[in-house]
Amino acid sequence: MTIARGFAATVVCAGLAVGSAGTAWADTPTMSGSYTETVTTPGGHSIDNSWTINSCGNGCLWIKAGLGASQATLVDGQWVMDTMSNVSCVGGGYTLYGTTTHTVWDPNTLTGTAAHTYITGACGNPPGYTQVDQISIKSAS
Repeated sequence: MTIARGFAATVVCAGLAVGSAGTAWADTPTMSGSYTETVTTPGGHSIDNSWTINSCGNGCLWIKAGLGASQATLVDGQWVMDTMSNVSCVGGGYTLYGTTTHTVWDPNTLTGTAAHTYITGACGNPPGYTQVDQISIKSAS
């Protein structure tokens, strides 16, 4: 099972977590430009996604990936982004907007997790099933 991480056709900015940052804005590294997000599934499969990132204000990033885009917000010193993702099954099945995805990464190490919770059953997984992938982000320039 593969979660489509390019926000492909998922221009859904689901209720973003809003909160005060635990770090002063001036002390927080920002992100701008082209990046490669590498997702590693629990089974060890890696997927690379291209991100284009622009600032949308203090503690806010606008991330474009594939055909979609979403905002990341700085919450308690971590970047947080909530989206919906498509699911591609190993056997060829495909579910549009099959999961909600909660992505969190450290602004200094650019590593974190993406937790995909199934909205509907797909690829043999029931609604409510959660898969947590490891992510790392690197500047592509």
